[in-house]
Amino acid sequence: MTAVPSRRLVAAAGALAVGSLAVLVLPGAWPVLLCANLALVLVAAADLAVTPRPSALGASREVPERVPAREEQRVALRVRNASRVRLRVRVRDGAPGVLSGGDGEHGGPVAARGEAVWEYAAVPAARGRFQWGPISLRYLSVLGLWERGREVPAGGELRVYPSLAALERYHLLAKSDRLAAMGVRRVRTRGGSTDFESLREYAPGDDVRQLDWMATARRGLLIVRNREAERNQTVLLLVDCGRLMTAVEGGASKLDHAVDAALLLAHVALARGDRVGLCTFSGKVHSWLVPRGSAAQGKLIADALFDLRADLTESDHGRCLKFLASRYPKRSLLVVLTDFLDATTGAAMVAHLGLAARRHVVLFAALKDAFLEGAARAVPATELAAFRKAAAVDLLRERREVLERIRRSGGVVVDAEPGAITPPVINGYLEVMFGGLL
Repeated sequence: MTAVPSRRLVAAAGALAVGSLAVLVLPGAWPVLLCANLALVLVAAADLAVTPRPSALGASREVPERVPAREEQRVALRVRNASRVRLRVRVRDGAPGVLSGGDGEHGGPVAARGEAVWEYAAVPAARGRFQWGPISLRYLSVLGLWERGREVPAGGELRVYPSLAALERYHLLAKSDRLAAMGVRRVRTRGGSTDFESLREYAPGDDVRQLDWMATARRGLLIVRNREAERNQTVLLLVDCGRLMTAVEGGASKLDHAVDAALLLAHVALARGDRVGLCTFSGKVHSWLVPRGSAAQGKLIADALFDLRADLTESDHGRCLKFLASRYPKRSLLVVLTDFLDATTGAAMVAHLGLAARRHVVLFAALKDAFLEGAARAVPATELAAFRKAAAVDLLRERREVLERIRRSGGVVVDAEPGAITPPVINGYLEVMFGGLL
């Protein structure tokens, strides 16, 4: 950046320009005014000469490469001054637009041959892959008559992952046996293979057949045997990223909520010792992860989902299920996170799910449409509103019929608001595992 006059220099030059008008009244004053103008020019030139070049300043950014969405992050800007002159610097970061709070300006003195650090708080508004821009530096000359600066290349990738708040809350509540506070129910064992895990105090809703009378007698409290469902089962997460998943509610899309639910379920299943795989699809299959039970699988699933975007194509559930049949025919729990519009679009989907249910257990999680629900509940004030309500009621009726057909074909159905989809999905998974359905 070439040097530009500062406000101080502009003010001084303006004052001399106004003073020069005195020549019209006092012609003899021109030598004084000439000397004053020459003095200002010489001082400004000298100030520019002794001011360090922009290349004397450097800058870097300190921020994690991976950050969670909707959680405050600290970003540090480190400015280095290699010159022998103390400089007053203004800094502006080239933060991606997804970071709220990243567009502010910071400033202060940077000592000669020293450095200064400025921090700011920023909140990523959405998950995804974003690029950092350059760091902009501006500084005043020694006497403050000029302003110089440079753009320091500081590009890099910022990966914003789905928020970990739900996962952290789940683990905290699980440790204290309070998952009901999150909407996750205690599931009774109804059959299938189970393994004895531990003893714990009886809680309302526990199966009385699991009471351990010897332990109860020893402790003087009702004690039950805590049993875990058979491990090493396979869970396949099918995440729809088609047109209907672009709908936004509460600042997040249906796909965002589906991704959150898929990630938490993956962590829960992996922690139990199950194998988890992933398939994302819309009109075609976008990504596929072979089911594994290793600790690294959770990270691979997060890497596959964090920048997943919904497109405007119609979702083809049949293509996805045929792909799975060719890649992984082994009996599994298929968790389908999706939505559908009406009976027409749902008919083909139900047929394909029915075929899949012959080999697998299907957990069908549908994310409700808030606009449709609101239109059906609204009290119409006009004829147009009445037609809108009637159409919404009809679509919801068709929706219930489609979901009932999935239930009759053997599927486990979850139908919930996008922001509340995670707990019932976890409950559905636990019911399948503890119910011995696999």
